[in-house]
Amino acid sequence: SCCRKHPFAYQLDSRVRHYDLNVVFFALSKYIAPIRIFYQQYYRILFRHRLQKLISKLQPDVVVTTTYSLIVADIIANLKTDARKIIESHVAYYVMRKQNEYKRNFVMHLLAQFYDMRSSKAIQKYDVMVTLTKGDAEDWAKHAQRIVVIPNPITKYPESACCSSVSNHRIICAGRLNRQKGFDLLIKAFALIADRCPQWRVDIFGGGEEKTNLTQMLNDYKLSGRIFLNPPTADIYREYASSDFFVLSSRFEGFGLVLAEAMSCGIPCVSFNCKYGPGEIITDHVDGLLAEADDVKDLADKMLWMIEHEEERLTMGRSARQAAARYRQNVVIQQWIDLFCELNQ
Repeated sequence: SCCRKHPFAYQLDSRVRHYDLNVVFFALSKYIAPIRIFYQQYYRILFRHRLQKLISKLQPDVVVTTTYSLIVADIIANLKTDARKIIESHVAYYVMRKQNEYKRNFVMHLLAQFYDMRSSKAIQKYDVMVTLTKGDAEDWAKHAQRIVVIPNPITKYPESACCSSVSNHRIICAGRLNRQKGFDLLIKAFALIADRCPQWRVDIFGGGEEKTNLTQMLNDYKLSGRIFLNPPTADIYREYASSDFFVLSSRFEGFGLVLAEAMSCGIPCVSFNCKYGPGEIITDHVDGLLAEADDVKDLADKMLWMIEHEEERLTMGRSARQAAARYRQNVVIQQWIDLFCELNQ
């Protein structure tokens, strides 16, 4: 549910009707543990009542939720309705498993295991689970009746390739400045090759809690004039267009949409082969390069190879654009339509 005080990040299509249940689960974090438990149960009761009332009124054919909402997944699974139910996984399986967060705390680990077990039972009640990648599907397989893989779509597919045959000596990266995105690993990797490619620079677009730490790292490695931390941009495609290749240094991903976006512009990518997404989006040495997950030296080697092999880089860019066509909106939307139609036959 979306609180009225928090507007949507993106404008909704005029055909989308929004109903605000005004159940503010996100506010739970401001309470101390005992009070938080009380309010969590209160919000669950409120959510169940208001959602059931809305569902009875609308009589939908399909109800869709995500694994972000595991706190209410059992409520949605048990709704009194003839609608078919779908649950989407937008992040890696092992990230959603709470027990992985408390491996060193025995009591919390047991409580997290109980939470995960309850969530798994709820997921088994859904008609279909949709995952973004085959890797995530394999991990969720034992918890779902049926799994369908449908990737994220790219926001647009440029009419023509953006990149030119003239090198800009520029590497582009994008994402939140947090531990997941691994920009600290990127800085370490570029530090290993910076002296061998003095004309090249790295532009990172994004904001987040790690900006101060990353800025300090750039000073420590004497790279503040080679790697630049730029604020988020509303036109990332323009930035792709003036870059030679993209680098993804994430420790984990749910999919890695920025890879498909960059590829659609005709620039190849270098990425850690982390869970999940990069290994399914990029075909190694065809439309990009895959480095061993978390291996800074390997990432540096792959970046340097891309820098030093201009002709191959351009060829990979053309292949990347062709590969990205499978993530066009009309292609992905049709997969959802096919699933909806099948469920309601």
